[in-house]
Amino acid sequence: MGRSVLGAITIPGHPGEVATARRFVAKTLAGHPQADTVVLLTSEAVTNSVVHTASTMVGVVVLETPTGVRVEVTDEGGDTLPTVYGVSELREGRRGVFLVEELSAACGIQTHPDGLTFWFEL
Repeated sequence: MGRSVLGAITIPGHPGEVATARRFVAKTLAGHPQADTVVLLTSEAVTNSVVHTASTMVGVVVLETPTGVRVEVTDEGGDTLPTVYGVSELREGRRGVFLVEELSAACGIQTHPDGLTFWFEL
């Protein structure tokens, strides 16, 4: 069994557009039992993209998998990869990847010539 695309959006790489990504995912997954968690984690992943890269555009793809939902956030990459910090190091601005890792069933990073895709599954 493969994955099927439920929806995709490309937004400007600007912090003000994170809300657009949240609304898109909420609408795409309306009625899904894990929609609230997916919206939260998408918000964290997109925020990471727009704050820590110089990406002009950020893509968000929502996929249905045989076991649930997968979200892929693609940007143009940055100087560093997303990092999970230990609990003692968590402070403002370092919680996003930690939340994704803790609340998702799986997450990861795929680098490619045009940038980076951060994904998570529930």
